Amino acid sequence: MKLSTSAFYDRTINQLSTQHKSVADLQAKLASGKEVLRPSDAPDKSAVILRIKSALEQQNSFERNLNSVLDRMSREEIVMQASSDLMQRVITLGVQASSEALPPEGRELIAIEISTIRDELLQLANHKDPNGHYTFAGSKINTKPFVDDGTGNIVYAGDNGRVTVNVSEHREITVKKPGSEVFTAVIRDEAGVDTRKSFFDVLQDFETAIRADDSDGIALGFSELTDINEGLAQSLTDIGSRVASVESQRNIIEDTKVRYQTLLSQEEDLDYATAVTQLSQEMLALESAQASFAKISQLSLFNYLR
Repeated sequence: MKLSTSAFYDRTINQLSTQHKSVADLQAKLASGKEVLRPSDAPDKSAVILRIKSALEQQNSFERNLNSVLDRMSREEIVMQASSDLMQRVITLGVQASSEALPPEGRELIAIEISTIRDELLQLANHKDPNGHYTFAGSKINTKPFVDDGTGNIVYAGDNGRVTVNVSEHREITVKKPGSEVFTAVIRDEAGVDTRKSFFDVLQDFETAIRADDSDGIALGFSELTDINEGLAQSLTDIGSRVASVESQRNIIEDTKVRYQTLLSQEEDLDYATAVTQLSQEMLALESAQASFAKISQLSLFNYLR
């Protein structure tokens, strides 16, 4: 079958164009380090790569959540620890105030110090994070949690909601506890009636009892102080446990990310040695084809007759 000069040229140019494209694709792969440049190059492999990337991004999102949670918990723990240290000082002052040998001026000094500590504890209980949100208000983050009710009593104005954050497909972690569970109230029997006394009311009543040299009031206050201090200690233990849980989950996510990155590398990364060999072969074939085409295209009837 004879081939016209025009058809010969067209077929040869198409072949050269295909080889040029093959060389260009290999060069692009070597430049990017990726096996698949376009989804159309390998639809099945592209779909697998997309699923792995999506799963990896989800893990990155969980990791960002965990870092945010850990940052919040660290601030919460610092405030709780500071509050616990102040309460330990109150307990020490309570022991001193229980001494019958303590002179009136000594009681007054203790009462003044307890009043100062109460104010400091109130500031800590109304702590705000860098975003201006109250740490111990439960889910009412824009509401000041511990406020004066107008009669001199400090009451809890937050709610009992717990703020949680997703840290995996099947797990969420409590970011913070409501202030009512950190700065706990006590139930006091007053003339046969159970009365709820807030954390700060207990401190206020203890201060008043010391000033009045009320031994019964001091004894009751000391007992209640022990209870609210225990509640604060339990909250510290709880947040320590939550921090450990967050760090453990973060390690799990890091391991999961490594596995996904390994899978992604297997599917996506270019085998440089193989690609370089292929490129050398394609360039050699292209150069040979170009040389042959140039030589043949210069032939004429005169060349044949000669």
